[in-house]
Amino acid sequence: MSAQNLETLAKRYVELKSRIADLQEEADGLKAELMENRGPGEYAAGPLTVKIRKGKRNLDARAFERRFPVQQYADCYRIQPKALSEIVSQVGEPALRGCVKTGAASLVVE
Repeated sequence: MSAQNLETLAKRYVELKSRIADLQEEADGLKAELMENRGPGEYAAGPLTVKIRKGKRNLDARAFERRFPVQQYADCYRIQPKALSEIVSQVGEPALRGCVKTGAASLVVE
């Protein structure tokens, strides 16, 4: 791949990312407007149906830990592995073969 072709691809990529950001901003505004003053439920919108669902509930781990210390409420907790880097330094990379997932590569053009 030539340097000129790389430049063309990179410029097009940046242009598209900018357009996507603009469109996402517009979509976010429309979403806010659609949800404004409407609770969870289904609303007719011509041939479309607007569905607003309740937000998912998640536990605030820090607040929970303060109110329910692990020493007193051990049955409310579960053990999780340490960070991958800590485990690698502890048992070595070969021992972890088959236990590590690798996500998709990412691209940054600045």
